[in-house]
Amino acid sequence: MAFLEDTREATADGSDELGAEMGEEVEVFAKFLDECILPRGSTAEQRARIFKLVDHYYGYARETADVMRERARLARLARGSNDSTGSNSSHNGNGNGIGSMGLEVRALQLHDRRDGENGENQVAASSARQWEEEAQTWDLLRRLLPLRYRDRIAAAAAAATAPTPTTTAGRPPQTRREYWADFVLSEPKARERKTVLEWLQSSASSSRRPIEETVQDLQHSAERGEIVAHGWLHTRGAIKQHKRLVAASEPLDPASPDLAQSNLEVPVRLVTQLDPDVVTRQTNRRLAPQDAFFEQAIWLGCYELLRRGRSMAEIRDWCVERTELWRAASVSALPLSSSSDDDSDDSDASGFDCLSMVLWRRMCYRLAQEAASSSQPERRYERAVYGILSGDLASVEAISVSWDDLTFARYNAELRAQFDGYLARQADSSALHALQLLHSDVPVDVTVSASSSAAASAARDREDRVRRAANTPAKALQAAILDEKLDAYLFQQGALLAEHANAIQESKLLPRYDTSAAVVAKAGQQQLQTSEGRRFVDPSDAHCLRILAHVLIVVNALDRLDGRGKDAAALGPLARRHQTEEHVIASFISLLRLGRLEELIPLYASKLLGDRCYTSMAFNLIHLEERDVQLRLLHLMRRLGLDVIKFVQVQPQLFLADVVEGAAGECPARETFRLLQDSPPTLKFGRLLRPGFFGGTSGLPGDDQDDLVIVDRKDELLIRSLEWMMLVDGLVLETCGYGVRIYKYFLTARVLSSRVPCCEIIRQKTRFGQDMSDENDPCWWEELFGTQSTGKAGSNGSAVGDVIDDEMAFSNGVDGVDAIGGEPSKNEVAAHARPLFELECLVNALDCLETTSMLSAMMANTHTDPARDRNVAKNIDENTKFLNGFMRPLLSGWLLHSVDGEHSVSSVSTSLYHLLTLTDDRDSRALRETYLPQVVIGFASTLQFAGTTSSRDYLLECMELAAAVAAPGSDLATVLVQTGRMRELVESFASCSKALAIWTSDLKKGPGAVSKKTREMGWSRELWSVKQ
Repeated sequence: MAFLEDTREATADGSDELGAEMGEEVEVFAKFLDECILPRGSTAEQRARIFKLVDHYYGYARETADVMRERARLARLARGSNDSTGSNSSHNGNGNGIGSMGLEVRALQLHDRRDGENGENQVAASSARQWEEEAQTWDLLRRLLPLRYRDRIAAAAAAATAPTPTTTAGRPPQTRREYWADFVLSEPKARERKTVLEWLQSSASSSRRPIEETVQDLQHSAERGEIVAHGWLHTRGAIKQHKRLVAASEPLDPASPDLAQSNLEVPVRLVTQLDPDVVTRQTNRRLAPQDAFFEQAIWLGCYELLRRGRSMAEIRDWCVERTELWRAASVSALPLSSSSDDDSDDSDASGFDCLSMVLWRRMCYRLAQEAASSSQPERRYERAVYGILSGDLASVEAISVSWDDLTFARYNAELRAQFDGYLARQADSSALHALQLLHSDVPVDVTVSASSSAAASAARDREDRVRRAANTPAKALQAAILDEKLDAYLFQQGALLAEHANAIQESKLLPRYDTSAAVVAKAGQQQLQTSEGRRFVDPSDAHCLRILAHVLIVVNALDRLDGRGKDAAALGPLARRHQTEEHVIASFISLLRLGRLEELIPLYASKLLGDRCYTSMAFNLIHLEERDVQLRLLHLMRRLGLDVIKFVQVQPQLFLADVVEGAAGECPARETFRLLQDSPPTLKFGRLLRPGFFGGTSGLPGDDQDDLVIVDRKDELLIRSLEWMMLVDGLVLETCGYGVRIYKYFLTARVLSSRVPCCEIIRQKTRFGQDMSDENDPCWWEELFGTQSTGKAGSNGSAVGDVIDDEMAFSNGVDGVDAIGGEPSKNEVAAHARPLFELECLVNALDCLETTSMLSAMMANTHTDPARDRNVAKNIDENTKFLNGFMRPLLSGWLLHSVDGEHSVSSVSTSLYHLLTLTDDRDSRALRETYLPQVVIGFASTLQFAGTTSSRDYLLECMELAAAVAAPGSDLATVLVQTGRMRELVESFASCSKALAIWTSDLKKGPGAVSKKTREMGWSRELWSVKQ
């Protein structure tokens, strides 16, 4: 899952697929979240908005599930019509005499079309099932969360003012309705169990097939056509036929010898009577096979009615239609319907007998056990019906085929047993004692720990079966919610996501928790391939990750309102565990980026704990380059209460950390930077420079490759991080500090100097720099800050001169004052910006030197061409002028001016001060030793090349450079001697002096011309003329 940390450009193909998978539901869910989750209003109002948010999610999921289910149904119908049409067409074709080759081609086309239709139908069915499971999950949460996160203060106040729940109008409960209401209010966990049971019933109603379709196969096996009434037709016919044969009118005795060899004995021993209990009495006899199927169909229908929580009226109608009203009477005591469990006729009848209800449950339990002990497997549905009514786990689990069925059996048993215990406490004690003696083997409470080893083993087997039945991410999530183990499930899910993310390389977005978490994740990863299904979400499953992310956001928000919010400081060592749980949100955020939904990222990142919010946004928004999109995202961050200053500061820190880890030594370019060729200086070009040493572009007019600058991905991320920082007001000192650190670590800094120049930083982030000109001329520094001194700040005076007004400051705009102090003065800005300006001048100087190398190579490797020579002379003249401006800061105390002393910011902490500025003398010395000697020699070569090609004045400037290097106290001489490059520079000066002595032509001005600069500098060409 390393693709989650790739840029959008690097994963264009995969992002197209993910974008197709992430439909409009992503934006709809984000809209609901944005409207409901903002922390405004009282605690009760916020809690109500969160509950409303879950209702919105459920409503959207339910509506979509219904649409998808109808679409799948129509697809099935369309497939059926296509199949029949294709068959008819095939027969018609055969009848019209089409050749065998045509039949084969048509059959292949028909086969391909059917395969395509089957694939589409499977996709539609899978999507319908997926949305149905999501709707069930949100339905569960909207029912349970108000119970688990209710306002305790308001509930306590309401309980203090409300009447006692065990009384109604000052009297004890009288009707079944009142007893049930009192039980739900007074018994612990009763309301939650009832709620879960209603949820399971509602889910069954919406997801299971219609009852008519469920019993259709059994009804067909009953061989009675469309007749659903009149009982056991085949058994009744056999009994009537035997009575006619023996001329009997009274009920047949099963032990009568007249039955021998009769149709009631062969081939199957049939029952001899037709009352409902005959199968129980005549255990060695059975119904006719067709009637056995019919009986199963009726009991299966009753089971489905109870399983779906249908009302007593619906159950009665079902049984009346089949002339089996007695079955409705047998389930009428406590149907627990999802719509209204007290809508029966006797729900409001006074004089409700608690003991009769207790006895009725035990009678149902006896019937379930008798059906279980029967040798007739067709009675399993009858047993399940009485198992539901009595709360018997085993009888209901025997026909359960899904996690929902097993969970229904458990909660039904717990609620029935709990209500039974409640009624037993309300009944007469002596009568209850007699009842318990009579039915002592009936379990009273299914939640009591098993005392025997056999019972404990059965409980473990039951739990294992339920766990294995939760074989999809949706069911595993629902099980975790019910068992209040959501944290554990999300932790395991996060560990699995981290294992995927770190499989190839270490992930910054999804770090591993520890080795034990990796073991858990590997176990979960293995489950993804097992036949039992997968309990955890695949890293690329955008649909399931969206559900998990929103569930975690909702639960965390409720925990915070309930005083159980997670804080990084309060969590302590558990913070890493919670971070692993949040991997689902972080993964979903990465999928949003890959799906080109970047504007939703700040909303979800704001739900992450601590600084991870900014780290996630930094990694997932760094690929954006459109300025309007970046500004819109910063506005969204402010609206969400996020610190945009912290966000733009985190980006360069993260990407610089990656660069520093891979950097070799203090100055990565020390071993790779090679400007000069090994050959000695020539009279025409001086010391030859290596072509393409600075990125491969020539800088020549008309060069097709001028715009093709290849930038390493890590370098590009650093540049983009500074571009983000430029969009936030203030932060001028930090921007300069980060710019300095970035320049240190990569050589392709020409892109950085063009995209985030120092002058633009000053212009945008300071008030006094707003009037600067837009021209890219290094003279802007002297115009704004004054003449540079040649000594080191703090020893030889101010680096920026006395013309700086210390009282000038600037406003930082909407984002407040500068993050590392108050509003910086002009002195402070100059002190922090000077290292950046000097490094930028180095980059621009190197760019000019590369142009020199390309021009010299062009002239040296081709034949003489006057037109070409004039063009080169013009280019080298312009290039040398630019180089002169950029070299001025390099020739006078380059990187020797620190920000300490009088220019330091008093409020800057020591650690941040060292983080943001170039104050380490070792770094400065390494950069000076790496670049200055070669650049100065290259500058001398450029002046010599320009002097022999354009104007001899450049040769005189080279001699002036020699004088500056030889001047007392020159910092250039020191670094040249330290690096052993002084001899090479002297050889370059000697070559230049030789060229000045013998070169008499001046292509730019012609012979005998004297330039203005020559007069101003007091130069004399006659001193260098060699007379014959």
